[in-house]
Amino acid sequence: MECSPLLSGASVTVNTFIYPRTVSVYRQTARTGIGLVNYGGETPATEAVVVSGLPASIQHVREKGTPEGKVPADAPLRSGWNFFIPSNDRTLITERDVLVDDIGKRYIVTAAYWNSLGYVARAELLET
Repeated sequence: MECSPLLSGASVTVNTFIYPRTVSVYRQTARTGIGLVNYGGETPATEAVVVSGLPASIQHVREKGTPEGKVPADAPLRSGWNFFIPSNDRTLITERDVLVDDIGKRYIVTAAYWNSLGYVARAELLET
């Protein structure tokens, strides 16, 4: 077992069997400039770390529908990922945050909510 401090300052014993992974939360920084400026979309270079090293459980979820690209190499069904993160901080994660797991995969949060066990974040895998 591993002891992990929660963001509120409290401590809880986190069982590495339940939360075997770690994630970092990134948020897009404010955009500035008007007129002719460089690319304004989200890139890793324009993200700021909110918090890192959070214990997490990451679980695959099959979703209804087909991928939007509609190209021959698409998977037959869409897929998503649920992140379960123990935390007392109710403002930790929000929609459009980027989660990066312990093996470097990046996910965009499409829905996030807090409950008595911590955060649940639904996310989709990013290609970059």
